[in-house]
Amino acid sequence: MKHILSVSRRSDIPAYYGNWFQQNVGEEAVALRSPFSNQIQQISLRPADISAIVFWSKDFRPFRPVLTQIAPLYHERFLFHYTINGFSGAAKSLLEPGAPLTSEAVATAKTMSREYGAEKILWRFDPIIFSDLTPPEERLAAFREIAGQLAGSVQRCYVSFVDLYGKVRRRFENLEASGKIRFYKPDTARQIEFLERIKAIAQAADIQLFTCCEDNVGAAAGLPKGHCIDAELLRRLFPDEEFPVKINPTRQQCGCYASRDIGAYRTCRHACVYCYAQ
Repeated sequence: MKHILSVSRRSDIPAYYGNWFQQNVGEEAVALRSPFSNQIQQISLRPADISAIVFWSKDFRPFRPVLTQIAPLYHERFLFHYTINGFSGAAKSLLEPGAPLTSEAVATAKTMSREYGAEKILWRFDPIIFSDLTPPEERLAAFREIAGQLAGSVQRCYVSFVDLYGKVRRRFENLEASGKIRFYKPDTARQIEFLERIKAIAQAADIQLFTCCEDNVGAAAGLPKGHCIDAELLRRLFPDEEFPVKINPTRQQCGCYASRDIGAYRTCRHACVYCYAQ
């Protein structure tokens, strides 16, 4: 059975490790160390063994030359999760200092849409973080601006609220202790209201909105559950390929189908304060 390759939830390989990935494609395999057992396994990168590749990044600019080289090998069976949150000023410096400017990311997403198709560019406005620097109205304005610029270049957007895992919580607490920012999480009713408002903005731009691991508030706001590794979408795009039928969640409420992720934790250099993989 062929596998879906995920590149990567654990690190931004397109932004920082494109040459490494291309080298491994040439060798037709990559060695992956399990973060749990520490065992090393070989994952095939042979085109004959891969039904599609799902790339994840905040900055695809360095990776575009690599894509040009490998696209013929995999017959462009690609999806691209492109995170564009629209943080600016002090908020960007504190929350995702290594990410590109919104204008740069949007321009690259539009270029890639022309090259590979709007159906393959999956915009992520993720995570949604409320603070005194990023209150709901500011987040709605940022979403509206990006959605307007990406209208016609993307068909889908995935959203979720920030999850305060232990190390993420500590980073947030340290930032608050510095006096530079104050975070807050709205109650369920306000989360639902926010999602309803953001859904209306997306609809106006002809972009379908999905939630990622937000089953309860997402359903209440009338949003479908997202499958970020989406075998159903891949099957529609590439009907001649084999795709898994089993959902294999990576965390609570995750809707992803089975895939092989080749990233390594704690290797991304974006330094996003909300990242669970750092």
